[in-house]
Amino acid sequence: MGWREASGFIAKGYMGVDLFFILSGFIRAHVYGPQVIAKCFNYGGFLWARLARLYRVHLVILAALIVLALIAEALGIKIASAFNFGSLWSQVFMVQAWGVTPAGGWNQPAWSISDEWFAYLVFPISFAVIGFLKRVPWAGIAGSAALFAALFLLIPIVPQFDGVGLTDLTANGGALRIIPSFLMGFALWRLGQTISLSSVVAWTGVGVSALWVILAPSIGANDVITWLGLVGLILCLAETSKTGGGGVLAEPLMLWLGEASYSLYMIHMPVDLVWFQGVRRLLLDEFSGAIVLAVVLGAMFALFIAAGFLYQCIERPARSWLRERDPFKRAQSLKRGELNQ
Repeated sequence: MGWREASGFIAKGYMGVDLFFILSGFIRAHVYGPQVIAKCFNYGGFLWARLARLYRVHLVILAALIVLALIAEALGIKIASAFNFGSLWSQVFMVQAWGVTPAGGWNQPAWSISDEWFAYLVFPISFAVIGFLKRVPWAGIAGSAALFAALFLLIPIVPQFDGVGLTDLTANGGALRIIPSFLMGFALWRLGQTISLSSVVAWTGVGVSALWVILAPSIGANDVITWLGLVGLILCLAETSKTGGGGVLAEPLMLWLGEASYSLYMIHMPVDLVWFQGVRRLLLDEFSGAIVLAVVLGAMFALFIAAGFLYQCIERPARSWLRERDPFKRAQSLKRGELNQ
């Protein structure tokens, strides 16, 4: 059963991506915003750090899927719709969600990584847009919300999208989907520089926002309303960090989940593909009841094992290795040395 066949809160599960986009914009602003404001932002170093985070895992998963596709073809399994070699180039360059190919294919969840890469490339421009509103941070909130609402209304009537809504965009132009959410993340960070909610207010806001997100679908509210609840949730969660103890987002478990979540997200489709295809071939689709539960639990176990291996053995060491070899950091150090002579 897909998101659209579900009901209520479950039916809005696809908006977890929008929550991630808002949070990603907030984190990028939190880490790099002070550098931009102080005019010491290293754009090349920023992109290198983002590539160090995203690219190696993306390539490893893509290579694994190429091997699986070749094996499937050798076994006579039809995979053309999911693994189109003609669109492979867009995957390699992480532009598959920019409208350059008719469909994403391959590691389908990677469309959101393509969106992230787009947002990183335009980071200085989008941050500057919010920067103009630094004296009226609420204007940034209102402007980002207005942009989301406008795109939500306009995209379904654009012939190119064939009636697909903003929050349904994935590999068919998902780069548009991240823009208002990323900007909102910046605006929330800006607002957080000017306000400080008490512990009671912050935690009450977390509860109200969570309830909002859960109940809005039950009363038939559209995705704009749910999205606004996600905005409130991020703002109030961030404010809990100002009340002592670092807040929910600073808890060890949350930090670990944040670190390992990328590997888990990127590898879940290949693991599911191999696991469930293997089960179907071994059991001929004739299984139910307790066997179904065992199959699902087995898939989850395999997924966490594979993700743990990917994170510990590939993502972390590759990220460290690449960051140590940041050519932009070295160039900046040499330039500073020349200026000091």
